[in-house]
Amino acid sequence: MAGSRVYEEHDASFGSYFEAVKELERQESAFQDIHVFETELHGRIMMIDGLTMLTEHTHYVYHELMTHVPIACAGQVRSVLVIGGGDGGTVTELVKYPGIERIVLAELDGAVVDMSRRWFPEVAAGLDDPRVEIRIGDGAAYLASQDAAFDVVIIDSTDICDETGDITDVASPLATDAFYADLKKALRPGGVVSQVLGSLVFYQSSLAKLLRRLDGLWPQMRVMRMSTPFYITGEWAAGVYSVDNALEPGAISLPEDQLRYVNDAMARACLTPTNDIKRLLGRD
Repeated sequence: MAGSRVYEEHDASFGSYFEAVKELERQESAFQDIHVFETELHGRIMMIDGLTMLTEHTHYVYHELMTHVPIACAGQVRSVLVIGGGDGGTVTELVKYPGIERIVLAELDGAVVDMSRRWFPEVAAGLDDPRVEIRIGDGAAYLASQDAAFDVVIIDSTDICDETGDITDVASPLATDAFYADLKKALRPGGVVSQVLGSLVFYQSSLAKLLRRLDGLWPQMRVMRMSTPFYITGEWAAGVYSVDNALEPGAISLPEDQLRYVNDAMARACLTPTNDIKRLLGRD
């Protein structure tokens, strides 16, 4: 394949495209269709089921926010679980912390891990750290077996929120009441969760339902606004939850030269509710 235009349709009226120099690999795994493309201007891009999941040149924005903000809230962190995140980007951010003793990556699809190691070695570099345990299989099932095991849980999955279903009857196994109960059980005192949710622009109706539900399930819940180059509209939302942590980020305990995007001020700002989020939560 040479010089092909790759389209991504977000809904019936909006989409995007990039110019691919060539297709590097395609795998249809037992779970999804995974493509890796080489582009002339934006490096390598991974798409899953026709949607952009990883971009070589800009992934650090998403991965830094999903990782360093919950750690800044949790403070002393020794053990972390990542559900999803098979590309390794979140784990590569986590291994920057010398105080973290154990990192478990629970990824459903081993093909994502293999393809990221092959085509995105810088993103996946942290997977080879000796503190990392890679468990290929059902992350929700693994979580259910854990008791007071983790200081931070990062759910780096595909979106749990869109406009295709009724959020009160959740299909995603990562958004059920049972899953959130298992999360609470798996957290240590003061533990913090971050979870990717979806687009604040495209998913407003279902996101409003989901956020109000999460607000009722978790004693402490914040919405994290994330800049996400190459995702729909360039802005995404994540949830940050805790049972007993006030979710006020402290200082990020890393040298600035290890962070390309996040700093202490950004960590505080991205958890500050904007007026539209207050309205989605019914707090206006």
